Amino acid sequence: SSQPFRRLVIMATSAPSLSDPNWQYGMGGWNNPRLPNFNLHDPTVIGVDWLGFLCLLGASLALMYKLMSFKGPDGDQEFFVGYREEKCLSIYVNLIAAITYWGRICAHFNNDMGLSLSVNYFKYLDYIFTCPILTLDLLWSLNLPYKITYSLFVGLTIACGVFCNAFEPPARYLWFMFGCFIFAFTWISIIRLVYARFQQFLNEDAKKIRAPLKLSLTLYFSIWCGYPALWLLTEFGAISQLAAHVMTVIMDVAAKSVYGFALLKFQLGVDKRDVWLDELRSVRYSEPPPQIRPSKSREGPAGYNYDEEHDFPRFSKSSNRPHDMRHSRGSEHASRQRPPQDLYPHDDGNGMEKDQEISSTMKQIAELNKQLSALQDDERM
Repeated sequence: SSQPFRRLVIMATSAPSLSDPNWQYGMGGWNNPRLPNFNLHDPTVIGVDWLGFLCLLGASLALMYKLMSFKGPDGDQEFFVGYREEKCLSIYVNLIAAITYWGRICAHFNNDMGLSLSVNYFKYLDYIFTCPILTLDLLWSLNLPYKITYSLFVGLTIACGVFCNAFEPPARYLWFMFGCFIFAFTWISIIRLVYARFQQFLNEDAKKIRAPLKLSLTLYFSIWCGYPALWLLTEFGAISQLAAHVMTVIMDVAAKSVYGFALLKFQLGVDKRDVWLDELRSVRYSEPPPQIRPSKSREGPAGYNYDEEHDFPRFSKSSNRPHDMRHSRGSEHASRQRPPQDLYPHDDGNGMEKDQEISSTMKQIAELNKQLSALQDDERM
């Protein structure tokens, strides 16, 4: 009765031999003996790897050009993105992915020999960098909390995937389950935050910037669930490894390039319309959430604009903006906290009285200046 248990322990603890046919070091990990061998020299594999490389490299170059040519909402800031480099995260994502695809192509030229040329390890080298950066890009663009925390959780999920790929069963499936646990917690947590923010874009004024945000969120949350599902289908022989390889390339391009362009369009829409993304106060609203309105309705003192609900102060494009409000989200203005009341007063009921007092004082000063000028003219005469 103890024989099956001993066999299980030996499988889980013993290191496989290099001569074991179930280990394909060109693939980078254990290969299920029930599945047909995966030929890395198949023209389809080489073709889709080239396609993935060209798409990702082209996307990184296009994103770089689009971002670096954007000169701010007024068109007068040559280094607008240069001082807000968190907007460039989508460039890094696509460029890192393109480099790993180039690694695959180079491995094909070397006949995919040796552990260092493993196609699977190139894939996970891509994911362990790009997936956390993708998450950071989304959370930063929407000014949501736990940017670093949830990005690192995504990185830990990918680390579990690396170990899952490297081990044979049963350790393989234990790593997969642990990775799914971290992934599910992170995925649900981010959805709650993103949904709360998205509720603020439901008004008609935010329609133009809501559409690209909706596309990027759909790609982010749907495709990321596709990767573990694809792994399970491949592991248990529901689809061929060749089909899984092709589908992985398609999902990589969609999750990085298409997602990057959609999120970029949202970011530029926010910047062009001077939309203020305030701190998220709660994921549960007892009343309708405050709506983000890109249109400007009233210009207050010092050139500041306020929307109808007095929630999101903005600048008039015709006014001179204070230098401290030009800082990027990565600077002291990174938290995007609401400006202090004494510096940027809201119209809270006493605002009209204060404005009247200021206006009355200015009139008195102007009248005194006139009297002084008259006295000086009398003295000259």
